[in-house]
Parts: sequence; structure tokens; C-alpha cells
Amino acid sequence: MGLATELQSVTDHKKVMADDDQYGLIAKWFSIYQSTPEWLKIQKKLPDDSYLNRKKMSLNMGQVAAKKMASLVFNQKAVITVSPKNAKNPDDPSSPDDYQTVENQFVQQTLKDNHFYNNFERYLEYMFATGGIVIRLYTDRGKVKIRFATADAFYPITSDANGVSEAVIASKFMSDSHYYTLLEWHEETDTDYVVTNEVYKSTTNSNDDLGVKIDDWSNLPDAFKNMSPQPTRYSKKLYSRPTFIYLKPNLANNLHIDSPLGIPIYANAIDTLRQLDEAYDLLFQEFVKGKRRIAAPANQLKREVDPQTGKTRYYVDWSEDVYMAYNTTMSGGDGESVKPTDITLGLRNEAIVAGINDLLHFYSSQIGFSADMFTFDSKQGVITATAVISENSDTYQSKNSHETLIGEAIEHICQIIVELAKNDSGVQYSGQTDIDISVNFDDSIAKDRNDNLDYYMKANGNHPVMTQLEAIKRANGITDVEAQQVLDQINAETANAEGTIEDVVGGNGKDGEDNA
Repeated sequence: MGLATELQSVTDHKKVMADDDQYGLIAKWFSIYQSTPEWLKIQKKLPDDSYLNRKKMSLNMGQVAAKKMASLVFNQKAVITVSPKNAKNPDDPSSPDDYQTVENQFVQQTLKDNHFYNNFERYLEYMFATGGIVIRLYTDRGKVKIRFATADAFYPITSDANGVSEAVIASKFMSDSHYYTLLEWHEETDTDYVVTNEVYKSTTNSNDDLGVKIDDWSNLPDAFKNMSPQPTRYSKKLYSRPTFIYLKPNLANNLHIDSPLGIPIYANAIDTLRQLDEAYDLLFQEFVKGKRRIAAPANQLKREVDPQTGKTRYYVDWSEDVYMAYNTTMSGGDGESVKPTDITLGLRNEAIVAGINDLLHFYSSQIGFSADMFTFDSKQGVITATAVISENSDTYQSKNSHETLIGEAIEHICQIIVELAKNDSGVQYSGQTDIDISVNFDDSIAKDRNDNLDYYMKANGNHPVMTQLEAIKRANGITDVEAQQVLDQINAETANAEGTIEDVVGGNGKDGEDNA
């Protein structure tokens, strides 16, 4: 039994939709991401009654793939812009002044205060690795706060075509040898979004034991000092959506079709991940087991018994771990005619490396990347493709697909930020809540400029398909006004470099004549 089952026993709230089986999968995905899956453990009894306990080597390709996808879809170069709705004519050129609105400056400061760009990319990595994350927004001491939680802390209650609208977010704390579980119930009525905090206390750190509900909060640890057991209501007249966002990869959950929970990008490539670790461990074991070995009759290795110690002295150094002694007299031999034999096996490292690369290519295609995204080199390990990505590639298509949901989540975050600020008297915000939000992801790492140039040239019979102004704007990610300034500067520099025809021929003189 797990926390999902325990939550079903809470009678004051609606029931969660997910069951323990789904959170068992999340735990499995976490173990893969953290390079601790069950298949890496070797525990077996040997013929001599001893035990072999070791952990296999791992390429940790779950983490590598999740990190790569996260960095492709979102990074520090992404541009989030907020402006009052209908503040300007859509036909008017964009300018740096667009970034100076009260709404945009407040949102940008809030994102900065919460270290959003760094935290968001990190949690996107967790999302691609475990199937989802949840983003919670609230106000605290005059500031809008953004808090993230991983997939194992989120329990959906209600969902529809627009996503999860009601949920429980669980957080665990430890203090004074007791374990505390904070449950944030996000529910809604016809008129309000309601957030209720509940704290449970237990003596064990187990999901099977939620513990006893705490009614008196006066003696709770400091972690709860800014919280209240009283429900917080967010009127639907003032708030357009709940104050949490559940974000998952843009993949169909084929493991639990009716579940609103997401799946990681490698959910359907678990067997390949296991094979990769098996092959990688085999490569290391090849050097261990492929060391030089010489089989020799035991009596030929012995020299004599030391009279002082009574111990047998040998002709070889056993610390070299090369010789393997055997008794030749057991099969009727005399122990003298048999000579030591080198039984060292040849290394198969090249064949194993080739096998790892075949698996990496297959794995890449399984999780939405182009087949050549990952390669293995015996000198450098796993190498990630760093070249720009063609727009026709699987990688680029997957990146765009995931950006659809991520862009919507960022828009919801910005909307909640201004709504929380506007409706909390402790927050200094004079802007409006009716806003337009623009999210421009950084495509410089994913677009091949030569491919773009070839496309644009052929699209119109080798004639330009856009103005110089538009090309400068797109290439540099700047506004119309800034692009015009760059174009004017280019034209001025070109004119100065080329000069006029009079400059070329020498003033008013004719070609070949002196001006004297």
C-alpha cells in the first residue's frame, strides 16, 4: 500500500484518480534516472558458498537523455514577454519599449527573484525523466513565489481536456525524529479555487503510513510557520485558473490510457536501457576477465616448506593474479610432463563497443531523437551530437512537440503571477491582469542556417523571400526598431566603404586625365 491508497482514506476531500501501481512506475523511473535500477544489482551465491555482491557499471542513459531534451526545449536564451492586452496596434513595429511595460517588468522581476530560468530547466529534466512536474504559485510577504515539485508528489483529483484542475501536492519533512507530511488540497467550487493545507505526523518514513492528522499547528516545526490550516479561497471572478500547473511531456500515456499522469521519454525503452547497461558492464568486465592467465600444475609452482614458518613457499608471485594451479595427478598424470599453458582469452572490446553504438542508435530513435544523437567512444564515453539540428529531423520535431505544452505552461505561470499580485494588497503591482504573453524559445541550437538559406532561396526561384529587415530581426532575435537601426548602420558602412563614382575616378576629372 502507498500514499495514493492512504489518500483514499481521507474523508474530508475528494478522491484521487491515480493508484499505487502508477506511483510504483514513477518510483521505477526515478531509480533509472538516479542510476539505481534493480537490474544493476548482482547478488548470488557461488559454488564455494561465498556470495557475490556488486553493482554493474551503468551508462545512465536515462539521465543523459532527459538532460539533453530539457536543454533543447528551454534554456537561458528563451524570451518571455508580457504586455497589456491590445496595448498597441498589431501592425505597429516592435521596439525595446515593448519590454518596459509595468506588466512585463513585474513578471520579469518575479521570474528573476525565483531563479526561474535555472530552476525550470532543471525541473524539465526531472519531467522528461519521471513523467511530470507540478508548479505551485502563491504570495508570501509581498512577493509572488514559484515552487516546483516532482512527479511523485502530485496526485490528481479531477481532469478534463484542459488538464488537471484539482489535485493534492504532498511534501515530506523530518523534525525531532518525526516525519511530517504536508498535503496541499487544490479543489474548486462553483465560485472559488480552494487550497487547504493539512499536516500529518508519523514515526516512520513510509508511504504506507500517512500518520495522524495535526489539528493544533502551534507546536509544528518552523517549516510550517508561514502556513495556515484555514482554506485559502481564490475567487473565479478574479482568477482565470487554479494556482498550480501540472506539466508533462507531450507523449501519450500508453501504460495507463485513462490516467492524466504523464510518462518519461524513455518509458517504452526500458529494455533497451537495460541492454545498454549490460553491454557497458560487459565492456568493463572484459578487461577484468580478459587479464593474462596461466594454468600450471600445482606441484610445479611449489618450492619447499619453510622450516621456520612451516608455510609452503612458491616459485611464483601470487599477488600478480596470473597463475591458476591445478592437480594433474588426479587423472593419472605424473605432474611433471604437463607444462604451464597460457589460457588468456583475446579481448572483445571492439565488438562490444560496436554493439553499444547499435543500441544507442536504437534507443535514440525510441525516445524521440534522431538515431545519431548518441554515440559511444571507448576513449570519451557517450558523446552527444553537438551539430545544429535539421528541421526535418526527429529531434527537431520532438523538440517542437514538447515546446507546445511547455509554452502553454509558461503562459499560465505569467497569468497567475499578475493575478496573484493584483489581488494581494501586500504586493506592489499597478498593472492589469488582462495580458498578452509571448514565449520565444531559443532555436539557434536546433536550426541549421545553411538548410534555412537553401530553403528560402529555392522557395521563390532563387529570389529573396523576406526583406533584409526581417532577416536581421530573425537572425538576431531583436525588435523591428532595433533591426532597422542595424540595417541603417550596415547601409552607412557599405556606402562609406564603396564611396561614390567621383571618389573612384578622382573628383571631376575624366578617366586617365590629370586634375592639374
